Amino acid sequence: MITLDSYKHRENKVGRPRHSWTRMTSITLTIVSMLISIIIGIVPAHAADFSKCSQSFYGGVYPEFTNKKLSKDTQDLCFNGFAVLYSDVSRTPLWSAEYLTRQRLEQAKQIDREDSFHEESRLPTSSRAKLADYSGSGFDRGHLAPNGDMANRSQQYDSFSLANIAPQSPRNNRYIWRNIETATRYLTQQYGEAYIITGVAFTDKKVQQLKGRVLVPSHFFKAVYIPAINKAGVYYAPNDESERIEIISVDELTARIGIDVLPVLDRQVKAQAFTLPLKAGEKIDTPVTPAEKPSWMLFVVAIIDWVMAQLQA
Repeated sequence: MITLDSYKHRENKVGRPRHSWTRMTSITLTIVSMLISIIIGIVPAHAADFSKCSQSFYGGVYPEFTNKKLSKDTQDLCFNGFAVLYSDVSRTPLWSAEYLTRQRLEQAKQIDREDSFHEESRLPTSSRAKLADYSGSGFDRGHLAPNGDMANRSQQYDSFSLANIAPQSPRNNRYIWRNIETATRYLTQQYGEAYIITGVAFTDKKVQQLKGRVLVPSHFFKAVYIPAINKAGVYYAPNDESERIEIISVDELTARIGIDVLPVLDRQVKAQAFTLPLKAGEKIDTPVTPAEKPSWMLFVVAIIDWVMAQLQA
């Protein structure tokens, strides 16, 4: 990709135009500026990249940082079937975003797993996590957007990019998180669609590193929003062998990690933690509308109340 710096380098190398830029009219400057922007791709990073996969975000709006320090040296990556915000600092994704539907999950059931972990070629070499970073580390290569959500081979291959992977405790990855991913798919099957933001947090004062390069998250989270019932909740678990897990609200997650993962939701939805299931098929706290009593029954009840009142008089 041609960057602004590389463009300037090329300009200096071939020499500047003989005419003076100061003599150009404001209209000409505007036209030239627009042409240069088109040629070298100088457009806002989020608008340029996430616009290509806006369907992965509820309302087309991606997560927002409330702690601006976390946004340093991040890169937007659109994949087939999901989106990722990657951190050059941690060499892990900070979050992934997916839009799940019944149809997508039905297609995903037809595909057997083919592991194809690979480095992300779109990232600068210095920023990439490498396969060697995880070798012998004692940590699993944990998916953020899981393989089980992928509806075709192209999506599946993309899910094994190390840009979608973070170091995860083996027991957390193979038991707790596996159950959560299955429960999330169950919710999607039940309600038809769901928006999912899966991510990592670095809340410990001392952060462990793999090979002095990849940072190990202190926590993993998975935020789930179900449009059919207008409810949202977050799975939040420490990245260890304890098998602990919390169900918290979107607002509580924002307070803990400095990222508002679902910024366009109503305040009440973000403040209330929907009781997410820990296993597929588990009974959950779904809103139930009481059935109205038939009018004839109300009439009978009214007569009985009148008779009882007359007897007590």
